[in-house]
Amino acid sequence: MVLGWALVAVILGGCSTPQETFAHLRTPPPQPPQPPARAGAEVVVPGIPPEAPPVPLTETPPKPAVDLPVPKDIAQTATPQADSGSVVDVSRPEGLVPNPAPSLAVIAGDWVDLGAWLQERGWSSFHPVPHGKDLRHESDGPGGTIAVLPGQKKTWWNGTQVWFGFEPRLEKGRIKIHRLDLAAHCLPLMSGSVATDLAARSVVIDAGHGGRNAGTRSISGNRHEKEFTLDWALRLKALLESRGWKVTLTRTNDVDLSLAERVDRTEVSDAVLFLSLHFNSAFPNREAAGLETYSVTPRGMASHVIRDFADEPTRSFPNNAHDAVNLRLALAVHRSILGMTGQADRGVRRARFMDVLRWQNRPAILIEGGYLSSPQEAARIQSPEFRQKLAEAVAAALP
Repeated sequence: MVLGWALVAVILGGCSTPQETFAHLRTPPPQPPQPPARAGAEVVVPGIPPEAPPVPLTETPPKPAVDLPVPKDIAQTATPQADSGSVVDVSRPEGLVPNPAPSLAVIAGDWVDLGAWLQERGWSSFHPVPHGKDLRHESDGPGGTIAVLPGQKKTWWNGTQVWFGFEPRLEKGRIKIHRLDLAAHCLPLMSGSVATDLAARSVVIDAGHGGRNAGTRSISGNRHEKEFTLDWALRLKALLESRGWKVTLTRTNDVDLSLAERVDRTEVSDAVLFLSLHFNSAFPNREAAGLETYSVTPRGMASHVIRDFADEPTRSFPNNAHDAVNLRLALAVHRSILGMTGQADRGVRRARFMDVLRWQNRPAILIEGGYLSSPQEAARIQSPEFRQKLAEAVAAALP
């Protein structure tokens, strides 16, 4: 088992940085018919009451009929008081359950002593390690190294950046993380790999944008994101098919597809994985560069990237049934691309607004393969050799 601890003005529309507006869609599209949900699409998050049963997805999915409590860190209220001392039981798939056995990893309210939890599993105590201007806290164990930076959501799993839902805390020398991060990040990364979760080797590759929806324009010339994503998708298709994968493309030419159509085409394919390929922009910022990989935000957490409407941490979507595999898939692909391209690591992150992901009934991720607003990175993206590297890296991450 491999431990993976590892949007804003744009030119003519497209993708952009999380510091501003992540705009794959410039305006909210009409609510489309939604694909049928498979059994088991609801995700129960510890401490968050379940939603009402989903309505048929031929209608626009409604907001919950009642306001559900959000973890107090999202609501920005006082830190919860200590509860009766439930502890983590990694032998249970729920992640957080009452356990009468003695344990150092007591949950005080919503917070877990991560160091104690790790030590129970054979990891070292946390020790400070300087990284540039930062002082990270690291623990080494059977699966490698986890590094935490108190006060920031960025963590590193075996050197690869993964964003938590809540900022870890340093309290009296102890590293504390939110119990939802333990369930949504630590446990999935310690409990399996992408290979163990696949029932078949079949995938849908979604080349972002197309037709009138050109995406962002490269700062280095009058070329658009839609061209590069299609080329990347075609290269990846050839590589995977040569290894026996069944591959379906949402588009094979310069056609404009709605997000609902992309989801519908995936449903018809009956694929077990969905990969959406994009490139980013931070225009007029020319400095931002690097790789970002996204999956749908787990219920109960705030997203790292939002659009122009409120995030909804109390809601779950069909794709949340695959949260654990999404994370493992995102991390494997992200790490592989970093290793093959040498790009800057901007992290494995979460977003909830992306309809092309959240209505998927299979593990699904969205890859931002670099910044077309960066002169240096745009020049690389325009190179067929670089796009071939991107394709080879994604293929290498899949079993």
